[in-house]
Amino acid sequence: MNSDIAVEVQEDFQGYAQAAVMRLQYLFPAWEISVKPGAIEVRNIQPSTEAEALREVAYALYRERIRSEGAALRELLLTSVMA
Repeated sequence: MNSDIAVEVQEDFQGYAQAAVMRLQYLFPAWEISVKPGAIEVRNIQPSTEAEALREVAYALYRERIRSEGAALRELLLTSVMA
């Protein structure tokens, strides 16, 4: 039997939830993932992989935030190296 989980998304990470879900859908096509107010809901996972799902959602959120916030610095670095 498959199970469902809801991962709470802290307020300062909510702006990154949709991008994180897009990445997770690519990595885990069998999971049904959606963004709800204040949470990311994951359905259709095996009970034995609930801990993995929690970890993957948290990591995707963290990764998306780092990517987004570091974009300006990466662009500045690339510009200064190429000049």
